[in-house]
Amino acid sequence: MNIEHNRPSPVAVDDPAVWTAATLKSKADVLLNLGEPELQCIEQLLANSAHKPMHDLTREDFAAPAIQELLGKLHKALQDGPGVAVLQGIDIARFTGVALERLFWGLALHLGRPVVQSTRGDRIGHVRHEPSNPKNRGYQSNRELGFHSDAFEIIGLLCLSGAASGGTTEVVSGLAVHNQLVAENPQLLPALYEGYPYATAERSQSHTPVTDYRIPVFSRVGSTLSSMCVGNYMRAAAQTLGQAFPEKLDAALKAFYEICNRKSFQLAFLLEPGEILFLNNYTTLHSRTEFQDSDTQKRHLLRLWLDVPNGRPVVPVLKARGTDYELLYLETDQDRQGNERHMASRTGTTR
Repeated sequence: MNIEHNRPSPVAVDDPAVWTAATLKSKADVLLNLGEPELQCIEQLLANSAHKPMHDLTREDFAAPAIQELLGKLHKALQDGPGVAVLQGIDIARFTGVALERLFWGLALHLGRPVVQSTRGDRIGHVRHEPSNPKNRGYQSNRELGFHSDAFEIIGLLCLSGAASGGTTEVVSGLAVHNQLVAENPQLLPALYEGYPYATAERSQSHTPVTDYRIPVFSRVGSTLSSMCVGNYMRAAAQTLGQAFPEKLDAALKAFYEICNRKSFQLAFLLEPGEILFLNNYTTLHSRTEFQDSDTQKRHLLRLWLDVPNGRPVVPVLKARGTDYELLYLETDQDRQGNERHMASRTGTTR
C-alpha cells in the first residue's frame, strides 16, 4: 500500500485532539451524563426493538429526540474534540445483561459499524481475565497493558464490574506526544512516519503472519495528523521475518513510549460499573494497569470496535489494520469449514 504522500511534519500540530494532563485533569473533564429522561428513552427504544436480533438493529431503531443532543456531544468529542469521552449514569441493576449489550450496541451504532474482533467472529468482546487464553490476547488477561492503539477507529468499553484491585485506565493524546517529539527529538520522527509491519496474535497462525504493509506511528492526510502504535507488534514482525529491528525505529519507539509514560501526558481513572468509555484510536493511545480479581469481585467489560465510514481522514494502511481482523476471520472460517468437509469425507458423514 502506497503511503508516499505521508511526510514527517517538523512542526507541532494544532488540533482539538492535542491535550495533556494540564488540560484534561480527571475523568470529570470528559464525562457526558445520561439523565433520567435519556434512560427512560433508552428503555422505550429497547422495548420497541426487542423483536429484532441485536446484530440486525439499525441507527433508526435507536434514534429519538431525547438522546439526540447527547449523541451529538459524543460524536463531537470523538471526531472534533479530545478523542475521549465517558458516558455516565447507567445503573447496572436497572437492566438485564442482554439489555446492557443491546443498549451498548444501539448507542454505538450512532458512531460507527460494529466489527469483528477475533477469528471467532465475535463483535462484542468480553474484557476479563480468562484462565484459558491460547492466543495470549491482552484483553483476556489481567496483566498490565502498555500504551497501544486498537485496530479500528473507535473503541467502546462498557464496565459491568470492577476488579478487587487495579485496572486503572490511562489515556494519552498521540498528537500531543508527536508535538513533544517535535520539541525534543525531531530527528526521530522520520522512522515513526515510515513505520513497520505488524505481526499480531491473531495473525500468528494465519497464512500471512506478518502484514505486507508498514503501519506508521504518525501519518498525515493533508493537514490532518493521526497516530497509531503497537510497538510489540512491530518487534514481533521483525522476529517472525528473521530481521534485525531497525536501530532508528528502536530509538524512536523508546522515546515515543517514554513520553506516553510521563504522568504529565496521561488522563488516568477507574472505569466504574455502568460507565462507557469511547476512544478514537487515530488520536489517542490507552493502557491499563495490572488488576487482581477476588471470588466476589471480578473485572468485566464489554468491548466494541467501530469502523467509521466518514470519520477522521487517514492513510489507507490505518484502516487496513482493522480490515485485517475481518479478513482473518473469513480465512479462519473457510479453513474451519474445509477441515470439517475433509473429516466428513473421511468418515462418510454429511452435514
